[in-house]
Amino acid sequence: MSFPNKDNVRHHVYSFSPAKRFELPLYAGVPAQPVLFDKPGVVVLGCNIHDWMIGYIYVSESPFFAKSGADGKAVLADLPARPFVLRVWHPQMEGSEEATHRDVTLVAGRTTDVAWTLALKPEVRVRRAPGVDHAGHY
Repeated sequence: MSFPNKDNVRHHVYSFSPAKRFELPLYAGVPAQPVLFDKPGVVVLGCNIHDWMIGYIYVSESPFFAKSGADGKAVLADLPARPFVLRVWHPQMEGSEEATHRDVTLVAGRTTDVAWTLALKPEVRVRRAPGVDHAGHY
């Protein structure tokens, strides 16, 4: 994955996550080498210069995955008819991803709906420097 920096400020992107540890020291533009995410799991990204910047990359061990839309729904289409294990993940969810585990057997020609209700932890935000207007930047 490439991490282009289109800001007028240099960033220092890093992750200490077990799924992928890496560091892209201060840079602008595009780093020389993309980062390969070759282990499944959640990779939490930070910027060593801007503490309030945080991002998440979910690396799936399965070729079947989806990201939910603004309505909270995700669709997995054209799956083969067979048993599957479904899980969901959200950066603020209470409990573990494994606790969302559902066994589902898909049948050819049928649509299967599966729903979860997740309890979310409050979002924690690091405050930016007082009096600095970051509108349109970062």
